[in-house]
Formats: sequence, structure tokens, C-alpha cells
Amino acid sequence: MIVAKFGGSSLADAEQFQKVGAIIHADNERRYVVPSAPGRQHENDDKVTDLLLSCHENVLSGTSCAALLDRVRSRFLKIADDLNINSDLLVKEMDEAQRHIKMGASRAYTASRGEYLNGLLLSQWLQMPFVDAARVIRFFRDGRLNHPETNRLIQEIIAPLGSAVVPGFYGADEDGSIHVFSRGGSDVSGALLAHGVNADVYENWTDVSGFRTADPRIVPDAKYIQDMTYRELRELSYMGATVLHEDAVFPVRLAGIPTRLRNTNDPLHPGTMIHYSPIRNGVTPIVTGIAGRKGFSSILIEKDQMNSEIGFGQRVLRILEEHGINFEHMPTGIDAMSVILTSSSLAPSREKILAEIDRAVKPDHLSVQDNLAMVATVGSGITKQYATAARLFTAIAEQGIGIKTMLMAPSELSILIGVEEKHLNTAITALYDAFIRT
Repeated sequence: MIVAKFGGSSLADAEQFQKVGAIIHADNERRYVVPSAPGRQHENDDKVTDLLLSCHENVLSGTSCAALLDRVRSRFLKIADDLNINSDLLVKEMDEAQRHIKMGASRAYTASRGEYLNGLLLSQWLQMPFVDAARVIRFFRDGRLNHPETNRLIQEIIAPLGSAVVPGFYGADEDGSIHVFSRGGSDVSGALLAHGVNADVYENWTDVSGFRTADPRIVPDAKYIQDMTYRELRELSYMGATVLHEDAVFPVRLAGIPTRLRNTNDPLHPGTMIHYSPIRNGVTPIVTGIAGRKGFSSILIEKDQMNSEIGFGQRVLRILEEHGINFEHMPTGIDAMSVILTSSSLAPSREKILAEIDRAVKPDHLSVQDNLAMVATVGSGITKQYATAARLFTAIAEQGIGIKTMLMAPSELSILIGVEEKHLNTAITALYDAFIRT
């Protein structure tokens, strides 16, 4: 059994609806569908959710949002008309939503109506039962997901239906108040549904054919990744790969359900399959993917006999904690340590933090290096492979790039290096050529 989630670009207009219909009907195992709100039809278009959020802001400021609501209504009615779908129910529900929005409905309610209305429309197109996500995706009143109760409701309400369309992005608390996930939250909704009905596979359909081994804006011909693990996904997502974030699929990861990324516009492409554990059939490549991002700073602390001072590192980290700053990495040596963190988190209290570190540990030398980029070379068991680190250092050195910091993950999943931001693209290209292109 398959749960299929379709993103906004996959449901932007009637033509895309037809593609989705063909995909669902091509495999009888695709029984549960999770839609996003309609996305952009072209580069200069607006997403329906953005129109709704603008409308909410207008209501708060006392400005009319009639024109925005008319645009939303026109989008849905055009899809229904182009597909020859009876729009009576759609019009009724749009009228109801519009009434609540104009009366000052919550931001979450307003934002969620794109998914709700698109779900109604898609259920008619696919001739599947419609289940309002507010009935089954349960939140606590403070906005946190109630995962156990959500799972129970899905098993009680949705699983017996055998098939259903359930809108993504939102749910409700026990009082019926609407809550939403962060933008892109339909991915979470789909994963929750897949977990609840115990799907064999969770399919995430979008406008790209899966993960690439490197950012195609940097390496235009980067290969697609056929198979990867959730741990590799987490490493690559953290370092800037944006196709799908690991946090969005935590329900299926916990349940050991694989996720396949597919392209609505190229449904014959196999996409990327994400597994709980590395696959054992065939040859596993040393490197699964390479990713990097800018915006890091490194606080360098040097002190003779630092390693003999009990609690030295703890004192430094406590200062960051008191300022609400999370450190990213902490390479250490006998007489030196560096704390790598995002530049944006350090900036507001930079001088105060440095002064407090100076008082707390009395270093011989204290400095900050800015404009760092971190590059991750990721692959299951990468650090077990003979000479992997040597190949990496050689590839970087041949480009005349200095490595500012280096970490080998204890999980044996990645090697992380820090370089100047201006060298990020060159470093990624060099590593791609060394490990993947060859």
C-alpha cells in the first residue's frame, strides 16, 4: 500500500491535476493521497497559500481582502471548470471559508484553506473519500503535534476506508481550533498518514526527480541518487540540500517505512528511495552526496595546558547556552578548541560573548574567523573506506583551497570541512569530481 503526497507545483492547475490522476490510477496500491494547496502556475504567479496569508494581514490591518479572495476563488473554479467537475460543493465551502476569514479567522485557519479546498477538489477528481485533516491530525493546544493521538485517529477513521484524500499542512486541537505545521508541512502530514495506515512506501511527488549528488546550481550535471538512508538525508539536509528535509519525514523514519521522491512531470523516472538502513544488494558508493552552506563563524580559543583544566569546554558552552546560542561543531586539540556556530546567531551578542569567554577561561589567544562555509561529504560508512580522507584533502589542495577546520563524524557517515565562503562552489565541484564523477 502506498501513501502519495503531492506538492503545490503538482496541483497548480487542471493539467497538473490530470497528471496526478494518471499517476494514482496507474497503481492500485496508491490508495491514500495528501495534497498541498495549488502552487505557482508560472514564475510570476502567486501560491494560493501566499494569497491567503496576504488576505489575513489585510484583515488585521483593516484593509479589504476581497480582491485576494477573488483570485483564490478563480484559481479553484478554473481548475474545476477545466476538469468538468461539479463545483457546487466547492462554492459552498469557499463561501464558508471566506465568511470566516473576513470575520477575522486565525492565521492558521486562513492559511489552511488552500489545502482544504484543494483536497475537496482532488477527492472529486479521483473519486475518493475526503477526510478533513482536522479530524485526524491532532495538535495540543500549544501547537505541538500530538503524535500518538494522531496515529490512533488515523487508524480509527482513515484506515477502514481503504482509500482517501486527506489535505496536508494542518490539523486541529481537541477544541477544533486549526493548527498548521511550518511551511512545507504537507510533507509531515503525508508521513503521518503513511505511518498511521502502515504503508509499504511513502511517495513524495514534486517537480524534481529526487535528490542529486550535489546542488545542480553548482554542478549542473550532478547525478541523481538512486538509494540513500534517512541518516544520509539528515546530514545532507542539514548542510543545505532542500528537496526534502529529514524532520518532515520523522514518522515514517521511526516506523521504518521507506520514502520515494518522485517527479509528477516525469513519472517514469524512478526518483530517489530513502531507506532506514543501507541496502545490501549491489555496490554501495563511497559517497552518496556532497552539500555545503555559507554563514558560519568559528571562535578559536587557545590556552597552554587547556586539556588539564577540568570543565574548560563546559564553561565556554555554558556562556553560549546562556545567550540562547546553539553551537554546530566543536573541533578540539590539546591546547586549543574552536566552536563553530552560525554567524547570524553570534552577531547580536558577539562582543559580550567574547568578553565573557575571556573572563571565564582566561585564554592565551581568543579570536573569531568569519565568512566560513561548511562542506559535508556524506556516505554510509565513509570513514571506514581506505584513503577517503586522503582523496578529499588532495582534491581540495589541488584547487589551492585552505581547509580551516575538519571533523570526521563519530557515526562514520560524513567528513566535514570548513573553507572560506568564496571557495564553497569550487570545493563542492572538486569533491564531486573526486568521488562521484570518476
